[in-house]
Amino acid sequence: MIIRPVTNADKKNFQEIMKISIQGICAEAYGAATTAAWVSDDNPAFHFKVPQFAFVAEEEAEIIAVGGWSLTDRVDLHPIGGRTIENPTHARINAVYLKPGCEGRGIGRKMMAHLEADILARTELRDVYLWSTKNAIPFYLAMGYEAGVDEFPEVAAGFKVQIRYMWKMLG
Repeated sequence: MIIRPVTNADKKNFQEIMKISIQGICAEAYGAATTAAWVSDDNPAFHFKVPQFAFVAEEEAEIIAVGGWSLTDRVDLHPIGGRTIENPTHARINAVYLKPGCEGRGIGRKMMAHLEADILARTELRDVYLWSTKNAIPFYLAMGYEAGVDEFPEVAAGFKVQIRYMWKMLG
């Protein structure tokens, strides 16, 4: 397996991996109806963007996981896209998604380690945060993240999900 930066050709696959991950992996935590509404092509709230610093994990020329992070100057649930961050204070892990069937193989851990190393290599920032879906909270706790407050954003009209704010100081 290799982890490499996203290319323009990868962007559609990046978003597709996010979508099938939510459908396949989050369905147990939130239910089939909620996840189907969440990733529906008709859902205007499904607006995932490829993060500022984005990566794919490939195995035998197939993308099996995606991840990314961005600079921010405040802790937001949904940061405003396109805003120039002049004085970043935090790094936000925007995305770590695995293709269903790839769980339990250490791919998520490798992607997180890669993202954290990339943050350390590119910036002086040590404050990192993310918003975790219910099913991924144990994973992030095992990666050294601390749990904070829960939020319940609407992911599609009439459908809310529980997510948890989590943070870590990189060493």
